[in-house]
Amino acid sequence: MTHVTEDDLDDLEFDTLRTGDHISAAQRLADLAESVSGGVSRANVLIRAGEQWQHAGVHDKAAEFYRRALEDGGDTYGDPRAYLADALFELGDHDQARTLVEQIRADAPRDPEVYRTVAEVLYAQGDAVGTHEWATAGADVVLALRDRGEVEAIDSLEALLRLRYRARNDLGQPEDEYDSLLDDLLKNTT
Repeated sequence: MTHVTEDDLDDLEFDTLRTGDHISAAQRLADLAESVSGGVSRANVLIRAGEQWQHAGVHDKAAEFYRRALEDGGDTYGDPRAYLADALFELGDHDQARTLVEQIRADAPRDPEVYRTVAEVLYAQGDAVGTHEWATAGADVVLALRDRGEVEAIDSLEALLRLRYRARNDLGQPEDEYDSLLDDLLKNTT
């Protein structure tokens, strides 16, 4: 068994960004998933392997690893179904991908990053309406968490509002209160 931490996985991914060798990283992560103990869950390592396959453009292998993460059921960041939906869209299986997105919606996630991931996936598919809906819902989750004093979710707000703004532009919609909130966030970070 191999003890793996999030820092170990981050280091591997950072090296991969430098080298661009996503296939080797995916294979290494796949091997780690078979022997991981403590630190991170097997499912989390499987998702990261899937992401590397996806970056390499090998979407069928990515889908395989996302499915394995789902079957494993261990703790993960985000929702493996969102990543699987992305791979399925790339493979042309739009119906199954949309089914996964609807399953996620029905579960009403409380993690803003799930909303961001789904919004990004839909935006990549040219679905501005879906992007707008998911980014708005995610922003609402962050704002509700902020109102309850849970500030760690605030990091997601800017990304969600940026996605929402792009979708609104694509849809030809005028600026609204969420866009003003994005403006305020951007003014406070400069």
